[in-house]
Amino acid sequence: MDNVKFIYRIIFAIIGITILAIGVSFMRYAVLGVDPITCLNIGIAQQIGISFGTWQLIMCFILLVGVFIFDRSKIGFGTVYIMVAAGYTSDLFLWLITQIPFLEIFSLEIRIAAFSIGLVFYYFGAAVYIETNMGLSPYDAVGIIIAEKIKRQNWFKWIRIGTDALCVIGGIITKSNVGIGTLVSVLLGGPLIALFRKLLIKIEIK
Repeated sequence: MDNVKFIYRIIFAIIGITILAIGVSFMRYAVLGVDPITCLNIGIAQQIGISFGTWQLIMCFILLVGVFIFDRSKIGFGTVYIMVAAGYTSDLFLWLITQIPFLEIFSLEIRIAAFSIGLVFYYFGAAVYIETNMGLSPYDAVGIIIAEKIKRQNWFKWIRIGTDALCVIGGIITKSNVGIGTLVSVLLGGPLIALFRKLLIKIEIK
């Protein structure tokens, strides 16, 4: 029975990360600004003259060291899967989105609708895979670890807003791709994850 539940959690982790990646695809299609951590990574990569993918991987490993030191229980299957598969999954779905004839009309209204869909998918997917307790992406783990260490789990949404804001400030300093969507992500990211996690409590996925 335990093995069945373990497989069940792995499946939900993959589903959650896939939903998250689809959300990223819609936000990238909308071109209204990327999420905060991506914003920071783009800026740093541009400043030091390496590819975004290479720097993102370096950043993940830097944060992963911190997660390992402070709470290695947050490292698991989900950590590895999101680091390896999320980017490629997002690329695939972005390509699929651009093949839809209706979405070839690149109007502001469609971009806003795409961003809104992407925002909900991104943070709902994050909530799903976080609730499986199968490991977190290094960045997602930061806010949760801080909330747990100060014994204020209900402060997570505010801590996430704070870490997101710091990423955007870093993005501005490094002349990154900061848009209205980035600022919306800062304000709504933490609260949306907290809301979706509460809604998922009744679903036994851990």
